Amino acid sequence: MAKELIQMKISLDWIKPEIWRRFIVDSSISLDDFHDIIQIVMGWTNSHLYVFFIKGVEYMPADDDSKQEAKDTKGVKLNKLKLNKKDKIRYVYDYGDNWEHTILIENIFTPEEEMAIPFCLDGARNCPPEDCGSVPGYEDIVKAMKKPNTKAAKELIEWLGEKYDAEEFNIDEINGAYSTEDTNSKKRFSWKSLIKKPSQLH
Repeated sequence: MAKELIQMKISLDWIKPEIWRRFIVDSSISLDDFHDIIQIVMGWTNSHLYVFFIKGVEYMPADDDSKQEAKDTKGVKLNKLKLNKKDKIRYVYDYGDNWEHTILIENIFTPEEEMAIPFCLDGARNCPPEDCGSVPGYEDIVKAMKKPNTKAAKELIEWLGEKYDAEEFNIDEINGAYSTEDTNSKKRFSWKSLIKKPSQLH
């Protein structure tokens, strides 16, 4: 029997033109897994902490070294959160740069046949470089890249390690982050190697 799926659109707040992705996930995944999927779909590198705000409740990964009032993401599954079509989830990544995302639930459905998921359907524009100084720093990079021969641009390219193309969006690269499991020949997301403990992040 096919599993219940959720189609959603994630957008990075405060940036125009919009940076967004449309993708499908299994409704039975945990918030921890959901975070890992978002990281690859958006293009982040899973180098910082994060938090979800869902129906007025705050969820974040527990850190054994600190006390927190938010609920632990571990074991909390999407299908237990009573999500409905048109609901919105707020997702914040990197408490320093404070990248705020809005996730819109577009559809909740059960397909007639099994699907290889998660899967990115569409999107636009490149994710900002990590640790670039939030929206103002991102805008400085975009502006500088328009004149790559200037001193400012060359310094940024040296810091980034390569030129940054704000308009780049490679859906094949995103969906290529899947790996095939021999057990059932279904494609699964290969994000396991990216997972870090909360104490390793900042």
